[in-house]
Amino acid sequence: MDPKNPPPSPKRDFLFIDESGDAGSFSAYYILGLIHVTDVSLKELNLHLGALRYFGSVKRELKSSRITPEQREQLRRILAHAHQNCFVRASAVYVSKNEYRGIYLKSYHDQSADPVHFQNLMLRRLLEHHFATFKPQSQEVELVVDRFFRSESLEIKMRHYLRSDKHGRLPGFLHITQADSRYVELLQVADWIAGAVKEHFFTHKERRTADLFHHINVVKILD
Repeated sequence: MDPKNPPPSPKRDFLFIDESGDAGSFSAYYILGLIHVTDVSLKELNLHLGALRYFGSVKRELKSSRITPEQREQLRRILAHAHQNCFVRASAVYVSKNEYRGIYLKSYHDQSADPVHFQNLMLRRLLEHHFATFKPQSQEVELVVDRFFRSESLEIKMRHYLRSDKHGRLPGFLHITQADSRYVELLQVADWIAGAVKEHFFTHKERRTADLFHHINVVKILD
């Protein structure tokens, strides 16, 4: 970064969120990954991702379950470089279901399992965790979530829940939208972040990924 020619001030923040695992009983975990950029840093990040696609002949989605070890390492380097040279920040939360003591995941004598409420609660916990460390860089914050709420009514409930912030822990979101990761590349990066957390804590603990977590702000949710 040239101190004589500082980058322009951001006019909008963008947050992209994707999940790994399910909100029911199918998987042993539930993970949400987030990447936070601005309109300024998005341009630089897109240059690196475009180079990855072009020189690596990547034609499919950058899904964590599909990328090669070489592509995984390139993404790690891109995230590390962006984190150091512009405003690109990543966070994640994860639940180990056999240790989770909170509400909505399982049925108890006084409550029923509710996957939708559980997803909404984890979204809020992720955003609270992220904004406790990283502040918005502009007055306009836009949130894009991968399309895992399957109906418009559920999407509306999600928006209302995230906007109802009586404790003042979240910014006022300009837009909250769902999108398909097939045409939103930063959702694919959020999926890779969630997938990296899954591999590190659950499925591939033997892989050497600890250095990646210098650039991903991760917390385990217990209740």
